[in-house]
Amino acid sequence: MGSMRTVILLAALALIVGCSDPADTQALPLGTPSPTVRIVLVGDVMTGRGLSPVIEREADAVFAEVRHLIAAADIAAANLESPLTERPHISPSENQLQADPATAEIVAAAGFDVISLPNNHTTDSGGEGLLDTIAAVRGSGLATVGAGADLATATSPTTITARGVTVGFLAYDATGVSTPAGDGPGVSAWDEDAAIAAVARLRSQADVVVVSVHGGTEYLPSTDPGMAAIAATMADAGADVVWGHGAHVVQPVSVIDGERPAVTATSLGNFLFDQAGTDRTTGYLLEVMVDEQGVVAYRVGISEHPDRRVSFAGWTDPEGDAAHLHGSWWTLVRSPLVVASTVTEVAEFRHGDLTAAAAGDITGDGETDLVASFRRPHRSTPLMETHPEVQWTDAKGRSAHLGVYQPEGLVEAWVAGTVLQPIAGLEICQGSLAVAHNQLDDSAIVAASAWTWNGFGFDTAPDLPGPGTPACADIDGDGITDPVILNR
Repeated sequence: MGSMRTVILLAALALIVGCSDPADTQALPLGTPSPTVRIVLVGDVMTGRGLSPVIEREADAVFAEVRHLIAAADIAAANLESPLTERPHISPSENQLQADPATAEIVAAAGFDVISLPNNHTTDSGGEGLLDTIAAVRGSGLATVGAGADLATATSPTTITARGVTVGFLAYDATGVSTPAGDGPGVSAWDEDAAIAAVARLRSQADVVVVSVHGGTEYLPSTDPGMAAIAATMADAGADVVWGHGAHVVQPVSVIDGERPAVTATSLGNFLFDQAGTDRTTGYLLEVMVDEQGVVAYRVGISEHPDRRVSFAGWTDPEGDAAHLHGSWWTLVRSPLVVASTVTEVAEFRHGDLTAAAAGDITGDGETDLVASFRRPHRSTPLMETHPEVQWTDAKGRSAHLGVYQPEGLVEAWVAGTVLQPIAGLEICQGSLAVAHNQLDDSAIVAASAWTWNGFGFDTAPDLPGPGTPACADIDGDGITDPVILNR
């Protein structure tokens, strides 16, 4: 994680360079973009008990700080842990989580589209209370999945089409606590054979299949083996995403490899609840990017609600191959279609020792630029003098730099006064760079990053530690290439 930081911009003298024909190194034309859909999934949402007074006082504040993240997704879904009814609590459980039916409007206003209902509290107020809940949720404009007036209704999928991609949802209660649907109201209870058949049917109707499962051992901070087994079964059956909740704490998100890889989360923790403790007031936002062929990439964000108002702490960084888009790093699930390399040779470079160069339109003006990484003899600046603890030069007394040069005469357009993390390799995407870093006195690749042109210089993404190969690919199907880091 980490906020975007702007590279220090210090002007240098104009450079005259010569290079090979930049046109020879342009990226190959992209094919017809494949539309992608972004799905945001969160864990348990509860609007009753200790949340009731907060909602009564300041309902708009509960989701105010995360509404932009939820609403930005094409589809957003949550597990609702509160029966929305005025009927009495009849469950033997001492946890009375039922809430005012009007709170469905708060959940809808947060930007959610789909509500998963099967969990261990869904029928705490009986079958009629469940029907009240469904009516309240649907009355606020949200779709429900996993519960209904009878078995056929409760086990029916919910489908949503966005950008031409159809996403189907199924949901199950694996706790065995709530009343299963039958001739009367109830939830879609976990039944392995029935679930496998349901996924197979939905697979033929939808481009992407998402399966919601509520269950597992409460407060277990590691991957729940029982939920992992369910996730593997659903992935084998054809699910693209298995979305778990119920442990009230977060558990790792992973990918099940296969002909059609599946993203699995055995528990996304509490998104909004009244439980105390850092682990129980922390949740994950799982955002999955999909297209007609399944999952493209995903990212995991951290939410917090110690004061019962949800805030966003940031996106976590990937451990494997990654792409930078929509302001953060995403974990790649499928191998991207990488466009032709922009790396080029420079016949003469008179202002230092060239380490890497690429040709392409980095500034977005429709003209070809040369972007060059180089070393030159150290020149002290006020900034350097105020940070004597920093190693500014290599063993040869050179500092590291990056420059952008205009095509006509290859005259300097912009040069960084210094680059603390030298650039050993780079690729020019459309308006951004994918870069690999080494150290001043060690040629081994130690990190990779993405730099985005802002009109005056570059904004840099958080470094991804370890080796990596920079490249460019259109990850989100918008016709614009994005920085990707492969071979991590």
